[in-house]
Formats: sequence, structure tokens, C-alpha cells
Amino acid sequence: MTTPVRDFDRFEELAGTQLYRRNVFAVTGLPTRASGPAVRRQRQKLEARLAVEDRWPGARDVAPAGGYGKDEVRAAFEGLQDPRRRMVDEVLWLWGAPDSGCGCDPHLHELHDAAVLLHARALRAETGDLELPVDQRASLWENAASAWGHLLAEGALRQHVRHRIRTLGDPRLDEDAATGLLAGLPKLLASPFPQLFTDPATAARLAPVCSAWTGFPPFEGLFSELFEQAVQDAYEKIHADLLTAEREREAAHYREAFLLLRDRVVPGFEDLAPLRPFVSDWRYDEIAHVVAVGLNNLAVELLGVSVYRPPSASRREEMVWLAEKAYEIGPDRDSEGLKENWETIYDHVTGTGRHPARARKRFPWFGFLLVLAFIGGSLSALIENYGFLPVLFVSVAVLAVVGYIVRFLAWLASGVRNGRRRP
Repeated sequence: MTTPVRDFDRFEELAGTQLYRRNVFAVTGLPTRASGPAVRRQRQKLEARLAVEDRWPGARDVAPAGGYGKDEVRAAFEGLQDPRRRMVDEVLWLWGAPDSGCGCDPHLHELHDAAVLLHARALRAETGDLELPVDQRASLWENAASAWGHLLAEGALRQHVRHRIRTLGDPRLDEDAATGLLAGLPKLLASPFPQLFTDPATAARLAPVCSAWTGFPPFEGLFSELFEQAVQDAYEKIHADLLTAEREREAAHYREAFLLLRDRVVPGFEDLAPLRPFVSDWRYDEIAHVVAVGLNNLAVELLGVSVYRPPSASRREEMVWLAEKAYEIGPDRDSEGLKENWETIYDHVTGTGRHPARARKRFPWFGFLLVLAFIGGSLSALIENYGFLPVLFVSVAVLAVVGYIVRFLAWLASGVRNGRRRP
């Protein structure tokens, strides 16, 4: 019977940027094939050392700077007693050359140990545990992805894990547990990325790295799940700031509302850009929609106020920025209405009668001349039959009525165009 992934609690304990730092073999300095007597001797040695020293450096070349304290070392040795925990740590530590009972091709062990070292080195560089220039980290990440991607596709990897389970000979773990362990390994290997993405600059730099990882079948589709919580947290923060800005707008605190949108809402949305490849289209569009509506609402409100009170130069800049940003951020389904509002505000603020980026249309001269000819002919016939003054009086009255109708329709259209929606 296969041991399901959820039975390996060790996955949750190791997940994150401390993936290799917490490994029991990094803490104890033991090789992965260490047996009971060897484990006991190492434990006694370290307990004696830590009785007179505060720290133990751990495994050379891989353990973090600063080493481990007494409590960490004790917990690691206790963890070795549980075969389910131990096997997870074994898969994530150095194997060395195959032993006589393993039967593995030496290339498998070499590939595995290269994957561990590359991944551990990349994580140490990102967490400040290893000095490595930023421009060298991308290749390190991509090589780690390639090594783990090819290794996880190897059927021989499962055979090695099954061999190790047989060697441990603990009834709490059967050979079929290898399937559940390896099924959960890709998510564990990718688990540091959400934590690293909390820094916007690091997120922008590592987004292409994550895309490279998704190019390998074991990691395909995994990053959307990993970043789901990060996206949800970002959305909740954006939405809370939008509601605060909306309350400020309704209270006519326009400057405060603008600053909230400019300094918190828009940067919060822009911070999602590195996650864009790993967020579903509908989810990203929904977030873009609520942000664009919040920006548009304030822009339209300021436009209405400016009809009665001429805006200052800074207020005019705010209105144009809000409308332009709403159009820039809004999803395709909102673009037409947002662009109309932007153009209207631009016309009002600049007084130029020109819209930004609007294509000029040719005046329909031919149609215009036809209409003039028709009107001229009709007026000539009417004057001939009824006289000049009656026709002039009726024409002026008709033009006045048509003018009022056109103005009324324009007023209605403006109200529809400038209608607000809540974020």
C-alpha cells in the first residue's frame, strides 16, 4: 500500500528557504547511509562537544554560517529515529558513490548530488548565507532545475529509494512509500520561491527562473498552486486600501484618496507583475478590474467637482494620471469605457479639444455638400410657395428644438459614460 504524501509531515517542516539548513544530515554531519551504531557514536561526540561550546558547524561546505545550537542538534538526532522523516532528508542530501547493495548507476548518484549542491548553493546565496553576485545566481537556479527535473524523471531514482527503505527495515515504512515520497518532492523543492518573492526586486529577478523550472514536467503547473496564497494576500491588501480610498473619496477628502491610490494601491498591483505567468487570466483580470474602477471613480469625481470649481495645476495632473492609469491597468473588457473617460478628462483639463492618442478622422465633405444641396433646394421651394419671412421663422424654431434635443442626448450619454462602479 502506497504511503500518501500527507503522511510525510517532514515536507511541511522543511518547506521554505531553510530547506537544506534543517536537513538532519546537515545538522549532524552524518552520511545518509549511517547505521544505528554510527548514529549513536556521532551523537555522543556532539553532545560532549556542545557541553563546552555553544555551536557546532554542521556538515562542511553545505551547512549555514553560524552552525547549530544544542537544541537543533538534539532534535535532528531524534528525527533520525523516524524512518518517514529520515527518508525525506536522505533524498535531499548527498549520497556519495553507490554501495555494493545499491545497484545504482554511478551517474544517478552524481546527478542527484549535483542537484542537491546546486539547489542548496542557490538558496544560501539568496538568503545571504553565501556571497555570490546576483548575475551569477540565475544560472545556478536554472542548473538546479535542470538537474532535479532530469533526476525526477529517472525511474532509477524510485529504485534507489525503495532500496534504502528495505535497508532501514522499519515496519512503519514499506517500499511502496517511495511513490508518495517522490510525488511530494517537486512541491517541496519549489517551496522557497513564495518566501523569496516577498521582496519585489527579488521577485522580478526570479520570475524568469520560475518559468525555467516550469519547463520540466515534474514542476509543470506547480507554481500556480504555490503562489496562490501570495496572490490572495496581495489581493486582500489591495482591496482593503481601495475601500479606504473609496471612503476618503465619499468624504470629499480627495487628496487623501489620491495618495492612497498612488502610493499603495497601484504599487501593490504592480508588485503582482512577477507573478503574472503563474496566475490564471480570470484571477489577474479581476484584480486589475477592481483597481481600475477605484482609479476611475476618483478621476470622474474630480472631473465633476472641477465643473463648479476650477482645479489647480496639481489637481489637473492628478485627474489625468488617475484616468490614464485606470486605462493602462484595466482589463480588455473595461478598456473602451476607461478610454472614453480618459479622453474626456484630457480634453477638459488641457482645453485643447484633442484626445490623447486618438486617430484623426477625415471630414465627410462629400456627404456634407449633398446635405447642403438638399437643404438649399428645399428652402428655395418653400420660400417660393410661402414667402421669405414665414420660412425664416419656422427654420429658426426647428433649429432651436433640434439643438435642445442634441444637448439633452449628449447629457444622457455623458452620465452613462461617467457612471461609477464600486471596487
